[in-house]
Amino acid sequence: MSFTAFMIVLLFSLVVIVASLWFIRRQLALNKVREERVQAGENRFLEERQKRIDSIRVLLSVAGTDELNWIEASIRIKHLLDQLSEDLSEDDDISAFYIITEKTQHIPTHEQWGDLPKLAKVKFRLEMDAYEVEYTEHLQRAKSSLMAYDFK
Repeated sequence: MSFTAFMIVLLFSLVVIVASLWFIRRQLALNKVREERVQAGENRFLEERQKRIDSIRVLLSVAGTDELNWIEASIRIKHLLDQLSEDLSEDDDISAFYIITEKTQHIPTHEQWGDLPKLAKVKFRLEMDAYEVEYTEHLQRAKSSLMAYDFK
């Protein structure tokens, strides 16, 4: 092999090595960016999850008071538990929120409530009051149990 051919092969090898090093460095940088994005997404997920848990605790602190009746608290808490993918419907104590939400599912809310005739509002209010009276003890246990629940 001549010296010229050797130099060409050597130069070609150096070009391949430099190109490979550039490609590896670029991939490592892209991996780092991807990892940062994944970490940011996980952090955002954890922050949102914690906000929902905090919202549940705030709702529990005022549930059953003049500020927030049991019916509305149950619906909101059950909705937040669903968002957290926490199915506590089988828990004997905490199931009260699920029971109340299911029993009042047919009652109109928000704008639909405002459009109801007065007689229908009275009928639904009496029904909700009856549920609150019937399940007061169970709701109190549910409140205590969920306050002590460890969201993982």
